[in-house]
Amino acid sequence: MWFFEKGSKLLTPYYSVMGLMFCVVLLSMFFMGLACVVSQKWRYESDKLTSFECGFDPMSSSRIPFSLRFFLLALLFLVFDLELILLFPYIFSVSCCYSSMSVLSKIWGFVFLVILVGGLVHELNEGTLDWEMDD
Repeated sequence: MWFFEKGSKLLTPYYSVMGLMFCVVLLSMFFMGLACVVSQKWRYESDKLTSFECGFDPMSSSRIPFSLRFFLLALLFLVFDLELILLFPYIFSVSCCYSSMSVLSKIWGFVFLVILVGGLVHELNEGTLDWEMDD
């Protein structure tokens, strides 16, 4: 190639690095311009510009009383969901290698299930899971 001929000063390391930087800057500007053209900034509406907070109207007063039942139910959902996520790997390990598991791991799995069911029974007896309005 004529760029790399011996004695040619056309493509020195300085110019090759500068050319690479120019290409990177040019490509990044092209993609940023393309993103601005393709983006849907013209779709701004007043409802889309407001934040959405758990079904509450963001333009109203933030000092309204919050439903404690909703909070407790959401918290219980997170706790039981996390416990179920921890339960699935244990179920798969028991199904594939039950005979090679130690007695201690079987006991800990049973204790975990007892705590899970005990917490659910406690919440049922307390009435947290009942969604009927008290008068």
